[in-house]
Amino acid sequence: MDPLLQTLSFLPLRFSRNPIAYTIDAAPDSIPERQNLSYLLTLKKPRSYGSGEYNTLITLPGREFPPRAELGATVYPGAQFDVSVFIDDLLLRTPPTPTQTGFVACVDMITPYLTQTRVENAGVLLAGTNQTLPLEYALKGALSVEQFAGWRDQFFTTYLSQSRQFLTWQPAQKWVETNQPEFLYYLVNFSPKPSELRLRVAIQYTDGSSDLLTGLSLTTVSQYTVYSIPVGFQALGLAAREELTSKTVQSYQVWVSSETNARLSEIRTYHVNRDYEPNTLYLLFANSLGGYDTLRCTGQTSRNLTVKGTAAQRALLADYLPTSAELFSRDRKGEKVLVANTGLLDGELLDYLSELSLSDEIYVATQEGFVALVPSDNTLNLRTDDEDLAGRTFTFTHAKMEIGYSALPMAPVTELRATRWVPINTFCLINENGVRTGLIGAAQLELHYADDGSLVKPRQIKANVPGTDGYQTPVTTSACAPATTPFLNSAISRTGTYIRNNCPASQYGGYATLSIPAGTYGAQTAEQLQARIDTALVNMDTQAYANANGPCLLNPYDYVVSVPAGSFRFRTNAPEYITVFYDGSPTAGNAWQLDRPQANVYPYAQNDLELPIGANPSLWMLMVRAPGAGSNRIRVYRNGVLVSTRTDIPFNSDLGKPMLGAGLQVASGDRIYIDITVLTRYW
Repeated sequence: MDPLLQTLSFLPLRFSRNPIAYTIDAAPDSIPERQNLSYLLTLKKPRSYGSGEYNTLITLPGREFPPRAELGATVYPGAQFDVSVFIDDLLLRTPPTPTQTGFVACVDMITPYLTQTRVENAGVLLAGTNQTLPLEYALKGALSVEQFAGWRDQFFTTYLSQSRQFLTWQPAQKWVETNQPEFLYYLVNFSPKPSELRLRVAIQYTDGSSDLLTGLSLTTVSQYTVYSIPVGFQALGLAAREELTSKTVQSYQVWVSSETNARLSEIRTYHVNRDYEPNTLYLLFANSLGGYDTLRCTGQTSRNLTVKGTAAQRALLADYLPTSAELFSRDRKGEKVLVANTGLLDGELLDYLSELSLSDEIYVATQEGFVALVPSDNTLNLRTDDEDLAGRTFTFTHAKMEIGYSALPMAPVTELRATRWVPINTFCLINENGVRTGLIGAAQLELHYADDGSLVKPRQIKANVPGTDGYQTPVTTSACAPATTPFLNSAISRTGTYIRNNCPASQYGGYATLSIPAGTYGAQTAEQLQARIDTALVNMDTQAYANANGPCLLNPYDYVVSVPAGSFRFRTNAPEYITVFYDGSPTAGNAWQLDRPQANVYPYAQNDLELPIGANPSLWMLMVRAPGAGSNRIRVYRNGVLVSTRTDIPFNSDLGKPMLGAGLQVASGDRIYIDITVLTRYW
């Protein structure tokens, strides 16, 4: 058994079939006439699969919610948008095919998208409201309405990191027939991304022996991609292996591993049924997570045909014959109905049948392939308290009307005029950071005749998807070299918000520096680049990163950081108590009373700030804010040296005091550290 790879960081996505809500903050309260305010949200989608170019999908206008009164104040809540219906329309599931033998990328199941928001007043943009939000990804799937409330932000990160689940809610163990089509769908949304995916198969034979082998492999792995994997008995070549080894397969287990055979996914077990089943039928259906499950039905199946046509009447000629018809029927077509009985199932599987009942894509396996069905049932009886072994019956209508009858065997393979798929709609491939990779690919393929290159008519176009017929691999070109990326980031160094908390007892943890080397991230526009950088910094800024990269200081006030000319650095050991502000113009700092948004004004109580000196450095003020009353001691350090000690500022003081004390003022390049010690407190 391959060992589980623990060191994976799982990346977030959204469910396209659950709400995807965005709230635009309210316009400033200082605007008294609010009837002309308009809140606008713009969605942008990629030009094609793998492309770094984004085109506008739709711009949604909205109005702010009615104000509400809270504690005697009027609160404007802003506006909210749910964009799930627009994103879901972009996405398509990728049904499996009976002949699938390898990994297939489901490129239409996930899409990246950009969201831009702004607020206008009578058609004029309000300053500071035009924002491009970080790049996000959505998957065509859903959680139940009750569980989505708690898991919306944690399913793809916390839950998948713990469960390593395939995109299915099937039990991890199931019985299968040797001819049963079976598929698993696997999501790659973690870092570091493996260079290869391997479907590992552990075979258990009836004589007690076993084998471990790599059943399938994929060497081109893309981030934020779902892969369809055939795991049926025939697709994995187990029938041929039985002939080769003269053994009988009792069961087999499958999981996905990396190029080093480190296990990435959960383990799923398939027990091979060798008992005769007189009635066996296979239903394939789209599940809630976007994959396709197979339900093996062993109950009795019935079919019926309801025929309808157009009845007409015509006049008989005077010399009519016995074969003449006065009444006749035309355009007779039949509606085929399939009634499937699941057979006896374990009680825990009865609620799982909700997946089949809710599915809007259902197929029945036939000799001609997977035939589409439409569900006719509207009610499913869920499991009762005392049901341990039971079954259910489902009724389906065939999705095509029947116009005739035939009883042919499986169609032979016929030789037709040879065709080939020709790449069209090319673009430069980008990596997960938006930087061009030096490869050019084709978004689509067009069908041409192989002998003379002429176009097959009617024109046929399909997506250029790895693992499908005609797939064209990307090729190297200097036109798509990394340096040609329209926008690349310069080197970024920013202090994080977490303090290292695993330092030795005699040392103090410091803030970790978030570093991004130049050229790490790229985009087609400056706004997209900034969105990528913002996302990267948020993902990097964690306690784990601080513990691995933050400094351990003997004296926290003597921290080291590069401060540009004309600015100073401010830190404190208690940002929840201490804020600073510039009592001149323009204002700056992190105090609660400052107007936002504007340059150099930060959220209330944000710590570790780079602030401008200002025209009069003596106007930098310190404020102590805390509930209750009492006394405290404040020590002020400049560049590691104690310059002021005060006990004259009580808690909950609204009066600003010169930050460094009387007779002192901040200077260019200063590193300020303010330490507060509570002496007494009265509640």
